[in-house]
Amino acid sequence: MFQANQPFPPRGLRAPQILLLTFLLAALVFLLTACGAEPAATPANLASGQTATPPPTPTEAPPAPSGTPAPTAVPPTDTPIPTATHTPVPTATPSGPLVSLPEDEAPHETPIEWWYFNGFLWDGDGNEYSFHYVTFQSPTIAVGTPHLLHASLGVHTEGQHFAGERPTLAVLDPDAPSVDIDADGWVMRGDGEGGYELRFDLGGKSLELDAVSARNVVLHDSTGLVNLGEAGDTYYYSRTRMQLDGWIEDASGRRAVSGSGWMDHQWGDISRLDIGWDWVNLQLDDGSDLMVAVVWRPTKTQEQCADGACPIAAERVAAYATYVDPDGDVAHVPGEGVELTALGTRVSPDTDIHYPSHWQLLIEPLEINLLLLPVLLDAEFDAGVILPVVYWEGAVTATGYVGKPQVLGRGFVELVGYDPNQATADTPMPSE
Repeated sequence: MFQANQPFPPRGLRAPQILLLTFLLAALVFLLTACGAEPAATPANLASGQTATPPPTPTEAPPAPSGTPAPTAVPPTDTPIPTATHTPVPTATPSGPLVSLPEDEAPHETPIEWWYFNGFLWDGDGNEYSFHYVTFQSPTIAVGTPHLLHASLGVHTEGQHFAGERPTLAVLDPDAPSVDIDADGWVMRGDGEGGYELRFDLGGKSLELDAVSARNVVLHDSTGLVNLGEAGDTYYYSRTRMQLDGWIEDASGRRAVSGSGWMDHQWGDISRLDIGWDWVNLQLDDGSDLMVAVVWRPTKTQEQCADGACPIAAERVAAYATYVDPDGDVAHVPGEGVELTALGTRVSPDTDIHYPSHWQLLIEPLEINLLLLPVLLDAEFDAGVILPVVYWEGAVTATGYVGKPQVLGRGFVELVGYDPNQATADTPMPSE
């Protein structure tokens, strides 16, 4: 197992998965006591009256949602962003990179690590799909490393969403160049140079993909070490454009698919459950890519929203954005330049959780003004058996402006912290 030569920060947080440590400890208990688990796959149909986005061909830009108002500027708030409660001591200068590739593609001896993928796919019949797939690992015991894999698949033309999980206990290969896990047929494996093999099965629909990075790696916050105020720090880089090719198989047969994806790799030490975040990644049709994270602390409970649909009121802890322009140049925007505003709210018919829905994204320093709409409203990840904490992870379309030219795009939004069970989740501990 590779151990980074830079010191790893005492606390870390990704803007996608604050529940990782809890998930993995619970996975370990489940494996030791139940000797394995089958993945739970749960389809969710569209809400009444909603239609899926018409499927364009892979080379076309996404259509602008019909009846959508033009984006309007959203004034930044005056909420100050807290400074970190600790200062990491890197071995390199602050302006130099703290992530080294390809070495840091490999697993690290840190309490928490994950590799995350999402993407859009099309088959030869014009059907559109989206997916997310993530492997968490935590090397906590000598006999093996607990892993928990989460996957979802959206079938847009049918208005369906499937989700599932699979735990496993594996001995890590110390010479592995990247993630390398086979959890009873669920596979995530990297070659260390930006190529990956992805396989999973949900509800009788299986996906097999080869993912190859199509542009340079992006180190977030320029060094790859992201400061998120009181929430901590995390090593974090992304491959913002992945070429996807492979197969989807279901009751109708086996069909070739292709499309575009996104990859995140993050590692650190997470110890908080009272933090939430809204995370966005976008690929725009002008060739630019964008990642936005807003981290927050809830100040209103779901019970206080029971009499009317409302998102949880929150105090913003930190925010940041990373923008890759069409030429591949990267800009990093601190929190005071980032505003993500919910234009509506949706209450899950399955869990009664209140989520923000439909967003206005304004990044004033870059003159970015985008309207984000969910492709499937029912994109809730409620398939967790090991630890039943729910989050929303779904495909979105984007329309708006980067400067004066109008742009269209696609991406994903992740919403964590809206489930009231998260802050009070009871973490099972391994048996003696």
